[in-house]
Amino acid sequence: MSDQYEYLRRQHILATHMEPDTGYTKEMIKEILGSSWPEPPGESGNELRKRKGREMREGKIPYPVYNAKKTGPNFDENGKYIYPPGSGFRYTDYLRNNPDSTEASSYGNKVS
Repeated sequence: MSDQYEYLRRQHILATHMEPDTGYTKEMIKEILGSSWPEPPGESGNELRKRKGREMREGKIPYPVYNAKKTGPNFDENGKYIYPPGSGFRYTDYLRNNPDSTEASSYGNKVS
């Protein structure tokens, strides 16, 4: 068979975690590799996220509490963002200042 076929066959075997036709089992390969066999250091990020969510639903750990009000120099006392002066763009002002634009023809008119 061609080299391309063999390459694709090996890639398929690796991708689907099937044992190749060499006769080696997963345990035999693990024994051959010895200390170079990859061992995961612990739970993955997805497992951690699922475990924490499960524990919160069961009541074992509390839900996180977030400050609903934004704080900092760019927010007022109600938690609303304060825009810098002159940074805004009002579309209605644009329509008023450009009455010949195609959008301005429908501004202020009733739609029937």
